Amino acid sequence: MIKRTSILSIFLILISVSGFPAQIDGKVKVYNKVVENNLVSLGKNIIINGDVEKSLIKIGGSLKLNGNVKKDVVCISAKVELGEDCTIDGDLIVIGGSLEGENKNNIKGDIHNINFSFEKIDTSLTSIVFNSKTINLLKTLFLILSLIVSLIIFGIIPVKVKKAEELLCDNTLRIGSLGILSVLAFVIFFLISVVLSFMYIGIPILLVLLILLICILVFGRTVMYYFIGQKIITKLNLSIFSPAIYILIGVIIYLILNYIPVAGFIILKVLTVFELGIGVGFIFRKKFNLKSISEFVADYGNE
Repeated sequence: MIKRTSILSIFLILISVSGFPAQIDGKVKVYNKVVENNLVSLGKNIIINGDVEKSLIKIGGSLKLNGNVKKDVVCISAKVELGEDCTIDGDLIVIGGSLEGENKNNIKGDIHNINFSFEKIDTSLTSIVFNSKTINLLKTLFLILSLIVSLIIFGIIPVKVKKAEELLCDNTLRIGSLGILSVLAFVIFFLISVVLSFMYIGIPILLVLLILLICILVFGRTVMYYFIGQKIITKLNLSIFSPAIYILIGVIIYLILNYIPVAGFIILKVLTVFELGIGVGFIFRKKFNLKSISEFVADYGNE
């Protein structure tokens, strides 16, 4: 599996994923050949005439799908047009934007069309967000951005996210303890870097530390969204198995917690500790001997 250790690496992945051979006609990018990996497109107008071997994630712009997608199609605030001959073997998830040419016969999975647009927020909703004493517009926009980033991360490294979620399920207390220790470690290293920054040597160390912390928390929050959404769907006995829906439900839970003045604040901070523990625990899972039940069963079978 490809290892990604920084935000810069994530953006390099997005560039490389979007860089498959294509014919460019003005502002429209046409994919006529087979895309052998996940395809992530940000803010462009694209036409898919060939096959996408994995998932397709579209954020902004427009998508005209004439070809075939072997897994899920997730579109956020995008204009989506389905051709008559297109096929989707997984789920079709459209959050915001519009969906035209919907043909259920060509979609093997479920269709989830959440019909609102991030670009046309109703003035009354905006007023409520601005006037609220427990949540403001910046928190809402941050969670929307967090949803987008989490979907991108899951589209790039789905196996790692699922494996980290399994580690959280089977090592919850250890992950929490590791999160507390990680917070203390980051605080100590941060203070040391601040002191060293007076001698200039601490500035690059501080920058690397902050980037590392952000990457770990972003990955940990993606796993936490997935974990919360999956648990809720399982408890409600719903027949939804789309990772994107899991993540969306997790984001909604975080948004609801922002409405709760004291308890919500405390729960969010506890979740942040777990997010840090998830990221650190997954990176050093071999050193800390963190294994999921499936891995224990596999090791027992090998013995």
